[in-house]
Amino acid sequence: MDTRETIPKGGTFYPLVMELFEKKQPAAILYDDNGVTRANGLIEDVFDRDGKKWFRLEDQTEIRIDKLYAINGTFSSDYSEC
Repeated sequence: MDTRETIPKGGTFYPLVMELFEKKQPAAILYDDNGVTRANGLIEDVFDRDGKKWFRLEDQTEIRIDKLYAINGTFSSDYSEC
């Protein structure tokens, strides 16, 4: 049986994003950008914009936290592409 780590339904990736940011650890990300998109790198900033939480990678890619499907092997509970 395959298993994978998921965040609870209705949960958020925010604590995981903050942990990676504070520890300066690399992030491997899947997110929605008009389709499943991959990104990798160090998180250099976490910020609010228009009432939403965002983060910026070292390559200046900005990603809304609620658009994440997975980060470092932890998946959204409703993501079923893999």
